[in-house]
Amino acid sequence: MKKIAIVLFNLGGPDQPSAVRPFLYNLFYDPAIIGLSTPWRQILAVFIAWRRNKVAQAIYAKIGGKSPILENTQAQAKALEKTLKGNADKETRCFVSMRYWHPLDGEAVKQ
Repeated sequence: MKKIAIVLFNLGGPDQPSAVRPFLYNLFYDPAIIGLSTPWRQILAVFIAWRRNKVAQAIYAKIGGKSPILENTQAQAKALEKTLKGNADKETRCFVSMRYWHPLDGEAVKQ
């Protein structure tokens, strides 16, 4: 039987109010977002995460206190897996990996 793994990647989002600040830090520490050298990018990421934390928490509070992106992506993975089932010679599993919050790529690889 042939085994196929599909990974759905997304940016991720905080899963609770206390995760907003570390999520923002991870986002703005990415060199693809801010192209400064490491010490300056880190300083800026800390500052932006600190500065935007309360505003972002208030925005997330309006939609239930967390980002819906993980649940939406997991639902897509389940729907895709269900659609691909039925082929007797292939076992297909779908996994979810987020770039800036959990589950991160290492967590998806362990699955």
